[in-house]
Amino acid sequence: MNDRLKKIFEIMSFYDNFRWSNENNYNSINFFRDDLDDDTKILTHWLCYIMDRQISYKIVWDVGGFIISELIYNIKEYNTLTLLNPNSSEAFVKPELKERKYFLLSHSNANEKIIKNYKNYITNKKVRFKSRFFPADYFAILYTFVFLENYDFYFSKFVKEVYLRNKSENDFIKRMLFSFYLVTYYDIKQPSSNLLSDFERNINKAKERRDEILQILNNANRFEKEYKKFIKGKIFEQKRAWCSLRDFLKSPEFKNYFKNALKKEKLPEKDLSNLFSYQSLTQLELPGDIWNNNSKFRECILKGTEYEDSKEPLNKILRDFFDKNGASITGYPEQFDVTFDFVQRMCELDNCDICPIDKINNKKNNLNKICINDESMYCPIALVSCNYKNDCIGINKCNLA
Repeated sequence: MNDRLKKIFEIMSFYDNFRWSNENNYNSINFFRDDLDDDTKILTHWLCYIMDRQISYKIVWDVGGFIISELIYNIKEYNTLTLLNPNSSEAFVKPELKERKYFLLSHSNANEKIIKNYKNYITNKKVRFKSRFFPADYFAILYTFVFLENYDFYFSKFVKEVYLRNKSENDFIKRMLFSFYLVTYYDIKQPSSNLLSDFERNINKAKERRDEILQILNNANRFEKEYKKFIKGKIFEQKRAWCSLRDFLKSPEFKNYFKNALKKEKLPEKDLSNLFSYQSLTQLELPGDIWNNNSKFRECILKGTEYEDSKEPLNKILRDFFDKNGASITGYPEQFDVTFDFVQRMCELDNCDICPIDKINNKKNNLNKICINDESMYCPIALVSCNYKNDCIGINKCNLA
């Protein structure tokens, strides 16, 4: 059954390549202006993913992205964190009138995209947004800015430093992810909204936290100790961090922003090649979510394998299998993130009879009935399975039909 699971890796790799080859298959951020520098764009992306929990990602990108990009721009422009102080009239963080809760409010007027699609998020022409876990998300954003103050609020300066420090390690992508995790997600917990009113306390705590993180990052022995604890379990729980780093390395849009920002920081070309290599991609962990842990999908792909009765999350299982069989596998664990699109359209709708995974061992499978083998048309298999709009590549190049 190992050969079957290897074939499933190959199928997911096919879908994943389709996913990232057409900009229509993913959602872009609605920046508040078009002329932002590349570092501001990638930092907007990183901070938006903080808020991407139990809320439509389109709302996060379109509405939240507008405010966050403006916030970053202004913090860089005026070199001040007062913009995060709810007690300041200049702040992007505002208190609710009747209760001690807070929300984000833009300084600029809403752009056409928000006016057209999100009228409920406009207050007096300004854009208003609040994530589902805003107290925790606020502190993650505040802590990130306080840390990046040491880097002139440029995320790419920190990325370059972390990469150069870890590039000689076989797992340098995971070490980079751990470093990013420390800056934004480490020890956030679930704070109360009441804490937001004491900005002086919060800034002081953020600076203490920054100093502790710098001690971890700058002390090789302590870094190794903390990193070893991290990779035993927590590394598989960082869905939002992995999604963001994945986009930096794979998204046609954000890959260019990420690369250009690092070029501006004068990261050598050979290091850029290393950072964006296939070997780097194989280190990415699958962001665990409800779709790739869907019981029907899990049972289907793990049946008959040594993992059939495993209670471990699928991202751990796929990493273990890849580490044992990587030399003979086409694809890598993170590519199973296409289940975000695949499972709800195939498994949830009982479309097994036209599923390429079912076709592996089922001669009566009807997948070939939806293949048109016409390179002038969209691939109907990818369209039906994942809603990916890509041209057919021809039957001789296709490993699905």
